[in-house]
Amino acid sequence: MSTNITNPTTQLFGPDRHRLGYEDQEWSVWVSGMDEIHDRKTLGGALNLANELNATFAQMRFNSTSEYDPVMYAVVLHHGYAWTVETEHRLGKDCGVESCGPCGTDRNNAREDIATAAEHPNA
Repeated sequence: MSTNITNPTTQLFGPDRHRLGYEDQEWSVWVSGMDEIHDRKTLGGALNLANELNATFAQMRFNSTSEYDPVMYAVVLHHGYAWTVETEHRLGKDCGVESCGPCGTDRNNAREDIATAAEHPNA
């Protein structure tokens, strides 16, 4: 776990999005309010953690009697950027979902290109 301080007006999604995490962390979860980043090995692990945290935060808000309690939420990060399949596709990036048709085709083509280059290094 690491900490990364953000501005309250930080843009999480879209073409001008701010990197909250670290490029070398493929999957992680950022927790607002606490500004903590939790590294995860897989997309599934990041989604599970974000789901658990967001459910906990929602229950805390539901049980609260104060309108001044902080609002916290967890966001899945992909190489440090807030992640959704739609955001990655809109930006022309690999979404990271293994079963994604368009991204899977691109991944397979890239693997074939690498294999071909390795077989024919002077081509």
